[in-house]
Amino acid sequence: MIKKIAIIVLGFIILITLTACPDKEQPEQQKNTEMIPNTMQKATDELEQIITLLGGPLFNGRDNIEQMKNEQMQMLLESAQKSSLGTQDKEQMQPNDGSEKDEQQQEGSRSEKQEGSQESGQNEEQKDIKDKQEEQDGEQKEKDSTGGSESGGSEKEKQDKEGDSGQDKKEQEEQDVEKENSSEKEDTQRPGVTQDKTFQYEDSLFGIPQWHQDNWKMIKVLTDGMHFTWNNLQPELIKKGVSQTQIENFNKSLIALSQSVSTKNIIESQSAAFQLSQALSDFYSYYKTEIPAELPRISSGVTGIHFSVKQNNWPKALELANQLQQEFAKLKASIEDNQTHIFQMLELSLNDLCTAVHNQDSVLVLIRTNLVNSNIRELDVRLSQKQE
Repeated sequence: MIKKIAIIVLGFIILITLTACPDKEQPEQQKNTEMIPNTMQKATDELEQIITLLGGPLFNGRDNIEQMKNEQMQMLLESAQKSSLGTQDKEQMQPNDGSEKDEQQQEGSRSEKQEGSQESGQNEEQKDIKDKQEEQDGEQKEKDSTGGSESGGSEKEKQDKEGDSGQDKKEQEEQDVEKENSSEKEDTQRPGVTQDKTFQYEDSLFGIPQWHQDNWKMIKVLTDGMHFTWNNLQPELIKKGVSQTQIENFNKSLIALSQSVSTKNIIESQSAAFQLSQALSDFYSYYKTEIPAELPRISSGVTGIHFSVKQNNWPKALELANQLQQEFAKLKASIEDNQTHIFQMLELSLNDLCTAVHNQDSVLVLIRTNLVNSNIRELDVRLSQKQE
């Protein structure tokens, strides 16, 4: 009896210890995870805004993308309704205009008839008056013929002077225009100076134009602000053991971005922004979080593909697509629950993006880069909720 009681007690103790172990492991795992510094998250947000303003992909979740689509549809429907109403108004105005013209013609014919009867009586009186005027005019011409020869020469001289002055003015205006054109050409030919005409990207998600006149101003504000954010972030990265080479690479890319933005060089600005995203994604690997380090690297690769396709650099886009598949294989191996709906959406969208790159289909590439980034954002939010 005592043995049975002892066995039951031991079994109960073992059961308690087994059930208590998972509860002990969870706090230990939570202690091992770290939080991404606010300064690094701020740098990421600023850089994503710069990339989008430079004609790059969006970094929004599906809810924001859906809202953009609905707003664009609403705007297009309103413009279509306005145009249809305008055509209807024109059609309604045309028959009214015709009837008004008919009435005017009828009134005109009536007035002509009345005027004709009045004119017949007045014609005889006007003939007598004209005969008297002709006689007076003949006498006046004979008097003027003697003094007219003297005044004619002076009038011709005045006309010649006025013509010469007019030609001088025209020649002076043409010279001024040539000077202005030559000065503009000199400005555009200076090293580092480019025109805004290079930014003529019409392909964008939902047909919403990404480029506006104030884009360069906004990019400059964000780029200048990144220098302050970067200065605040550097000490934290040094404490985490980030190499001096990595820090210098980020610093050089930030300087290159500021210089290319100041000269409004779109291609150099895109390249510098992509290099910044690569350097920033490497910093995430120094922090142990629920978000794998491969996720920021995939997002950076998507940016590089987007810019390469817009610059018609397909070899570079193909190289980045191959790297993207390798990073995703690492991501899939690092996540335990890699069969969720959101993860499968990310995998499918990424495969579709790589296929579009291999086929050199620029339209599909520019759509699918936005789709991949949207799925990355959804997965990032899901993993961050687990960490909290």
